Amino acid sequence: MSKKYLWILDNGHGKATAGKRSPKLDDGRQLFEYEFNRDIVKRISEKCKEAGIYYHILVPEVDTDVSLTVRVKRANALVGNMPKIFVSVHSNAQGNGNIWGTANGIETYCYTLGSKGNIIADIFQKNLIGTLGWKNRGVKTSAFYVLKYTSMPAILSETGFYTNNNECLKLLDGQWRDKIALAHFDAIVETENL
Repeated sequence: MSKKYLWILDNGHGKATAGKRSPKLDDGRQLFEYEFNRDIVKRISEKCKEAGIYYHILVPEVDTDVSLTVRVKRANALVGNMPKIFVSVHSNAQGNGNIWGTANGIETYCYTLGSKGNIIADIFQKNLIGTLGWKNRGVKTSAFYVLKYTSMPAILSETGFYTNNNECLKLLDGQWRDKIALAHFDAIVETENL
């Protein structure tokens, strides 16, 4: 496979970001979104490394948060001969995240319809749904800062709701995390082969 792109992997949020955690499960466990996002990006990067796909982890920091402005500046400042694609990895929440809700499923965002980002978002959504079998909430547009201001095609994946008790249990499970990372990786490979 020829390698066409540099994949910028953005593990959304940081340890200090307010909220961004599930209610406590009956066994006392709790999902912290920054940890989930970093673990998924780590698993994706390991698969990319094995396949020889070029990638860059945008936020190696764990204990400090990195603002959206800085994330975009970092992504836009990366130089090289290859075109870049920005992938921001997240898990979703219903409401303020303090109580369990019924919202569930997967959605993928791009900035505008008809763009290259839209094409890539469709590929990621298809792979996530196909691998996980969760509810398909579709591809959506948003003016999220990291989608609007990056200078390359950009998508943001929202894999499951950590405010949904059933999905939260899956998001905490290592085997499900492997599947989530694999779905992202398969979408990267499919995009590389376009």
